[in-house]
Amino acid sequence: MKKLVTILLLLISMVTYSQSGVGYLNYTIYNLYSYTGSGGRNAYANSGTDFDNMFNTANGTTVYKSGTGTAAATLNYNGTFLTGVPNGAGYFGIKTYGYFVPKETGIYSFGVDGDDGVDIVINGNVVTSFYGPHGFGGLHYGTVNLVAGQSYTFIARFQQVGGGWGLQVMWKRPSQTTWSIQADEVTSIAPAIPTKKAIVNFNFNSAIDATKFSIGSTALSTAGSVDITTSLDSVKINTGYKANIVGGGVEWSYVNLFNGVSTLYIDMRKFGNVVPNTVNSVSILDVYTGPVTFTTSDGTWAQYTIPNALTSLPTSTNQYVRNANYGNYAFACDITFAVTQAYKPQSITLTTTNTLSTLYSSILTVTDVYLAFKEFANGGILGNQSGNEFTYGFQYKNADVNEDDILNESDCFKLLQHLTGVKNIVDTFKLSNTLKLIPTSTYNTIGKSTWTTFPSYLGSSYSFDINTGKSIDTLNIAVGWKGDVNLSHSTTPPSNNITTNSLRSMAVSNEIQSSIMTELINDTVYVTIKVNPLTQELVGTQFKLNYDNSLLKFNRVVFNTKGTPTNFGTDKGDYINFGSLITDGSTLLDNTTEYKIILTSTSKLDNILGLISVYFTDAVNKAGNQLKIKML
Repeated sequence: MKKLVTILLLLISMVTYSQSGVGYLNYTIYNLYSYTGSGGRNAYANSGTDFDNMFNTANGTTVYKSGTGTAAATLNYNGTFLTGVPNGAGYFGIKTYGYFVPKETGIYSFGVDGDDGVDIVINGNVVTSFYGPHGFGGLHYGTVNLVAGQSYTFIARFQQVGGGWGLQVMWKRPSQTTWSIQADEVTSIAPAIPTKKAIVNFNFNSAIDATKFSIGSTALSTAGSVDITTSLDSVKINTGYKANIVGGGVEWSYVNLFNGVSTLYIDMRKFGNVVPNTVNSVSILDVYTGPVTFTTSDGTWAQYTIPNALTSLPTSTNQYVRNANYGNYAFACDITFAVTQAYKPQSITLTTTNTLSTLYSSILTVTDVYLAFKEFANGGILGNQSGNEFTYGFQYKNADVNEDDILNESDCFKLLQHLTGVKNIVDTFKLSNTLKLIPTSTYNTIGKSTWTTFPSYLGSSYSFDINTGKSIDTLNIAVGWKGDVNLSHSTTPPSNNITTNSLRSMAVSNEIQSSIMTELINDTVYVTIKVNPLTQELVGTQFKLNYDNSLLKFNRVVFNTKGTPTNFGTDKGDYINFGSLITDGSTLLDNTTEYKIILTSTSKLDNILGLISVYFTDAVNKAGNQLKIKML
């Protein structure tokens, strides 16, 4: 029994070290005792060229052993290496090699340490090294820009003359802060080259940091691009049959051209075991190649509709085509059937490291709310409006927050409730209920009169078809956000007389002024903010005041505003959201507008320096233009 167990253990050991693929790397141990290069066996590798010469068998070097081991065993060793080294651990070198397939796109950092000389080479370029005679002295670092899913050659080299010996290699991805050996990014076998590739370009507004969004584990570039090749399901599946109609034989098929419809007929005797309704494409001589749709079978002929209607067939130039009048063209032909294959439907899902509730504090502001009310007015709340306040058709999609294809009072008040802190526009902030992903080609056709004919596009997933015949598909996707009425964070549509409703500019080009004064009286802090509209017809303001909630507690906001605007002041825990909005056209906010925020201290304070700050402002005038607030 003991002998049997020993044999089994040996077999298991052999199987373990014979494995290859992801998580493994190849290695070659070189005997440098007879090295004939400069310096002979006592030479040290002081450069990448020295390593090239030392590991070249034309220079007296011999291969002591080759094999495959785990990434951990071949990239981190000290004094031992699998089953041994030559010359009593002197005069030898080890090359670990394979392929590196990064999980992320961006700057990778590599570190290498060793005793003696070591280096890391990716795609033929030395990324980092620690050459010459030495013991372990700490990682030496280098960086390289890599693309997720792309395969790169990978080599780690080490050389030993005498004494202690070993190698240590570590790296970190662009999103990481810790160093490690990540075995899922190396492989001993060349990865299969994808037959299908795809790149996505998300057209984020400049106000959005695209790098905080990802597809899988791959972050988007600063421009919003990401290679999704490794996310594709590139296995084709059988989808039916293609009928190949070639010249020769008798009239087994014909086409009828009638009233703009082209109908293909195939004799039922040619199908054999092929079921007629599984035929989805056809090649007809040199006349037509493409998809067809099965319509019916009368027992004699199977009938198909050709989607791209044919206007005529070449009876004079093709010896196998005969016109029998009444739009019928018969083919002297033979017919064979071949299995058709296609890629499955594809889908990607966008994720983010953003805290969406925080992001929305800048996406949905007083300007968005006012614009929605103003557009809805159509001659109402401001007395003489015409409902043409939106510059782009897509603004309606974002303003229609209840997704019922109607911009009405309900949408406006949902936006107002969000602004004033009564109720958020969504119960829980998720990309799936706030984000809109739209093909750019479609986005560029959404106009004022057609916006209700388009779906909501709400969701973080995007479906697409890669059966395009291209080796690389490029997907261009516009991005929108529920409630982003002024498109401050959404893709800006083109001015193409389709998406654009007027020539009114939405640019932030106007300015008002505001001042802030703080006082500490006993245990109460008073923050007074005054507004000066200058020449603007001011109808809305919004401020966000940060405060140190470990020392201060919110009490209330006191408003001094002309007329009867909607004044709001909501404590968000560590900041206060407050301001005013006039939606009935009754008056304007003038230079008497003042907000007094009152906070109480939770411990004795000598001063309030650094405890309070204004970190966000927004304002809108009667014309619907977003304004800058200059704090004095």
